[in-house]
Amino acid sequence: MAVIAHRGRSVRALVVLWLTRMFMKTVFRLFPMSDRTLPVLRAAEPYLSRVPQSVRGVRIEKITLGGVPTERIIPDGDADPHPRAALVYYHGGAFIGCNLDTHRRIAALLARGLRVPVYNVEYRQYPDGGVGTSVADGFAAYRELLDSGEFDRILVAGDSAGGYVCAKVIQYAAEAEIQGPTAFAGFSPFLDISAGLPRSSRHDAMLPLGKIRRLRRVLGRGPEELRGPEDMTTDATARYFPPSIVFAARREALELDAMELHAALDRAGVENEVHVYDGQVHAFVVAAGLTPESWAAYKTAVAFLSDRLTEAETAHSEAA
Repeated sequence: MAVIAHRGRSVRALVVLWLTRMFMKTVFRLFPMSDRTLPVLRAAEPYLSRVPQSVRGVRIEKITLGGVPTERIIPDGDADPHPRAALVYYHGGAFIGCNLDTHRRIAALLARGLRVPVYNVEYRQYPDGGVGTSVADGFAAYRELLDSGEFDRILVAGDSAGGYVCAKVIQYAAEAEIQGPTAFAGFSPFLDISAGLPRSSRHDAMLPLGKIRRLRRVLGRGPEELRGPEDMTTDATARYFPPSIVFAARREALELDAMELHAALDRAGVENEVHVYDGQVHAFVVAAGLTPESWAAYKTAVAFLSDRLTEAETAHSEAA
């Protein structure tokens, strides 16, 4: 139950930070957020998807999980250190963009690092639905995987908006009185969509909070309603969480989400770690390998999740 500060930044991280600030934040700041203009932003996804996403040592299958398009990413080889374990990954994108293509690489890296199948879920987003619909799809995929009986331990991980889907899946599982995730990993998770936290994006290299707040008018639409609180960093929600590890860039807009969740989990007695890195961009772990820091964070996440799987397997064996 600690906050670990990673000081200093590499030259490569500095270059990525400033390029992101110059181009991406400028685009987000100037781009008008409305029903008429958001489809234009979505039209850029095919170009983002052309960024190489291949990772050696895995094979990928297209499936449907809980009625939701999903990629099953399976590590090559016979070694299986965590039998009957899997991970469900929910990509980020502010509930309006990104897809399986843009996040295939981090999902594949997690499969290769953990040596477990990873299910990369393509939940519905704007304009097909609001946040409630995204969460409903995420939970449907998780529940079908659990109901399959193939896995005893299921991890959940996600970045940015995908981190919120993870948190709500954890809540929905608890309320449905079914087995919840074994552990949670969040990469700059967006944990409070109520706009209640006193965040600042002044030093964030990517996210202008003013534009994110304007998304509320499109994110609240159906067809599925969002159940429960919009803020998943409270004492009332912390009791649902399994052991958790969260990563954030220092002074990014969503650093506060990570710190608020950490404080609530501490009060609830839930094992957790928060790693805060200097000089990084929002959700930097997704680009594992682009900077030394992103690779180190990815390895830390894999080690934490692997340890939680081992502990759960040991407890299961002792109870049998």
